[in-house]
Amino acid sequence: MTLMAAPADGQWPFGTTVLETVHNLSHTARVSPMSGFIADYGSACVYCHTPHGGPASRPLWNRPSGSGPYRMYESQTLDMAMDPQPTGVSLLCLSCHDGTIGLDDVVNPPTGYSGPGPLGEPLKTCATDCHNGGNPDGGLNWENVWFEDDLRKHHPISILYDPASDPDFRSAAEVEASGLRLVNGKVQCSTCHDPHSQQFRPFLRVPNSSGSMCSLCHLGSTDFTRAHFW
Repeated sequence: MTLMAAPADGQWPFGTTVLETVHNLSHTARVSPMSGFIADYGSACVYCHTPHGGPASRPLWNRPSGSGPYRMYESQTLDMAMDPQPTGVSLLCLSCHDGTIGLDDVVNPPTGYSGPGPLGEPLKTCATDCHNGGNPDGGLNWENVWFEDDLRKHHPISILYDPASDPDFRSAAEVEASGLRLVNGKVQCSTCHDPHSQQFRPFLRVPNSSGSMCSLCHLGSTDFTRAHFW
């Protein structure tokens, strides 16, 4: 895996394609002082994907699983069935976003790579040491994009989307026609987020203005505007 083209400085990290965003960790690793904390593998894809030899649980995946166990979303009004622990693509997202695994911790470095690594800097450390308290000079606020093992403050994931269990939700067909994505019938991180595109920040599948994305699933008033605490 190699980068086909490096993004222009003016695009990264606010561009549209994955190469132009913070999900391109190879570019992040070339920016001081992150160059001392993240190994530059020379490829945006390899931090998540490998063409061969990935874990049997997920073909082409190149990262260890999140540590867990996780405390899942809790609500007395939750009527849909939720997995006891994160599953599927949400578990993959947590391999970075629970904040415990090094951003450059991969199963297979690229063929021919001979540099140092992994250097093992987790997202939690990036957020708490430098990228916190607003927008630091030359950086981004990552303070609330790592979750640890407590997911109660976030939108439920790994939950079977079943409007028959709750009449306050639109049909699954309406949800997917709107541009959101159910994964094997479940709400996962990738239902609302597309890690490969930042056409709608932050990595959203559709625009979200004053909670408009919420109404694509939820019927009635959407008086909440954030699915996360950030």
